[in-house]
Amino acid sequence: MKVGYLSFLSGVFAPLLLPCSGFVPSSTPHGSLSNTRTLRLRSTISTTKLFVGSTADEEQKANQKIKGASFISNNPFISDCDNTNTPPSLAKIVSSIHSIKSGSDIRGIFTDHKSIGSILNVSNVSKERCLTPFAAYCYGAAFGQMVQIRSGKGVVTSSPSTSSRSVVSTNFDHWVDETSFLNEKSSQTIICVGRDPRHSGTRLSDSFCRGVESVQGVVARYTGLASTPAMFEFCRSNMCDGAVMVTASHLPEDRNGFKFFTKNGGLTKKDIEILAERASICARQWHDIGVVPPTSGKDGVYCSSWVDYMPHYQKCLENAIRCEVQQPSPSQISDSHLPLAGLRVVLNAGNGSGYFFNQILHDLGADVSNSIHLNPSGSFPKSGVPNPEYIAMIDETMRACEECDADIGIMLDTDADRCGFVVPTTIDEGSSCRKFEALNRNRLIALLAVIFQSSCPGCTFVTDSVTSEGLTKFLQGLGIQHVRYLKGYANVIGKARELTESGKASAEVAIETSGHCAMRENGYLDDGTYTAVKVIGLLARVTRSTRISAPTSPPLSLLDLIADLEEMPQVSELRMDIKDGSTVTTNNIFSKLVDSIQDECDKRIEWELDADNLEGVRVRIGNGGFFMLRKSLHDPILSLQVEGSSVDSIREQVIQPILTMMEKGGYVASLDVDCLRDY
Repeated sequence: MKVGYLSFLSGVFAPLLLPCSGFVPSSTPHGSLSNTRTLRLRSTISTTKLFVGSTADEEQKANQKIKGASFISNNPFISDCDNTNTPPSLAKIVSSIHSIKSGSDIRGIFTDHKSIGSILNVSNVSKERCLTPFAAYCYGAAFGQMVQIRSGKGVVTSSPSTSSRSVVSTNFDHWVDETSFLNEKSSQTIICVGRDPRHSGTRLSDSFCRGVESVQGVVARYTGLASTPAMFEFCRSNMCDGAVMVTASHLPEDRNGFKFFTKNGGLTKKDIEILAERASICARQWHDIGVVPPTSGKDGVYCSSWVDYMPHYQKCLENAIRCEVQQPSPSQISDSHLPLAGLRVVLNAGNGSGYFFNQILHDLGADVSNSIHLNPSGSFPKSGVPNPEYIAMIDETMRACEECDADIGIMLDTDADRCGFVVPTTIDEGSSCRKFEALNRNRLIALLAVIFQSSCPGCTFVTDSVTSEGLTKFLQGLGIQHVRYLKGYANVIGKARELTESGKASAEVAIETSGHCAMRENGYLDDGTYTAVKVIGLLARVTRSTRISAPTSPPLSLLDLIADLEEMPQVSELRMDIKDGSTVTTNNIFSKLVDSIQDECDKRIEWELDADNLEGVRVRIGNGGFFMLRKSLHDPILSLQVEGSSVDSIREQVIQPILTMMEKGGYVASLDVDCLRDY
């Protein structure tokens, strides 16, 4: 039986040994590998056979076996072999592969290495939190096997024909029609790979696809520029068995990573742990061989086929907008060819993957002539990496809206799974134009509650831990239950699923203040464009109603719908770096500070400990204010979220007491507290 990662070597040794063979250069997008001579090996490493079974029992046994055979030492950057006989060069690679785990995703600083040659080329650049093409290959192989097992397709007896694979140039002129792959009956396991515009995306996509293709019976299809939500849509529409988005979302342009999906949704933190273990086994195999898996260079992606699946996803969003605008009579969808006619919308795509949403709005009748940053660019030349929470992105979107007196501005992050808005306030008497304000964070959650109040009365909203006291009061006033959970979009989505599936609640919305939002009606898919669909639909309905009932009155602002939301004048997040960058130091300081703050609550009358809080420590300070101390999800940082009536009151009630604690405890030597001192 041909097994595992090494069952194919058509793109491994042949390109290295035979000057006339190998993959087709990226300048030949339609090239074939049919004439490539191949060399195949049967691996003698027993662990390669761990995951070729297709049953749950076999997978469970395999996982247990892996967990008992860790190749990681306590000190990964060692100079001698450790007690598992792991060479230092391999230990560095494996440690680096594990260090880029980030909850339910993979994230790291892109670090390139030589495309061919000794495996030491990888070891020499492997460091903590570095994402290399080799790591991408190993995670691709691990994900291919995981999806193959979970899809129940098992392993075929012969590997995919090399003649069906091609190196895809990023400069191709046309795509394979996505409909040709729908409902295709095949024993193959299909993995779809998409990316955001980052410059490292093509290189990582190529390595990931090669890793996928190394698994017998698994093929990779590359769809190029895509959005993260689209990847899940492709899975649940049976266009593929699994999908990965190559993206680092809002992180700096030198970062990149992977978000994984199957037909059941995104992977969990536990799944990522399993993937990392499997990727480590793949790394050990290549280390034993001693060479680096070949790549296609910076402009090519090696895969079985390249496809354009995005039109399918765009059609889904178009239909969703039509349904929203026509509520409460979706059966009348066909009656309105241009449901957004009369609306002026500014989309700020931030030079990211969400640019396609502008065309959808245009096709439905909206005036989008003043939209900005629609050209995907990995350097994000205008305002940096797009993030709907960043003041710079909010300000430039407001300016664009003011210039054309828009009805709404939409902001998308890099991979379009998160959004924010700017909306006009009510026109002041005597004013010729409207002013604009941000509609994000607590405001966005409140507006969605207004939408779901009528469609799903009495439902539950699951949010992250830093939402305001005023939001809870607002939701309760609408009859909506508020469950405040943990930071992290995977956490809130997981909690919403748990509550709904257990029958304890009908959790219709899982949302973070960052703009990550997943709705039950959309399969709990974390989708910024779908959130925009809901808000645009509400705006269209409100505008149409106003024009009919009061044609001479000023348009109603969406902010008017959440006028009862109590908001604090001062809202800040103060982030304190751990000076040595150690997670051990982070955990030690954090736990001691939590104990100190809890003790202080017994001494200060104005401090009330929030006993229902599930993350860090949260303290109410009266009049709707609070502060919360927690650890960052991804970095050695302590975050202090604070809301209050004024800068002076926050400084007196929160900042100074906490600074005093830190100084008495000696934490200032290990913690950068300048942000507190400068507040």
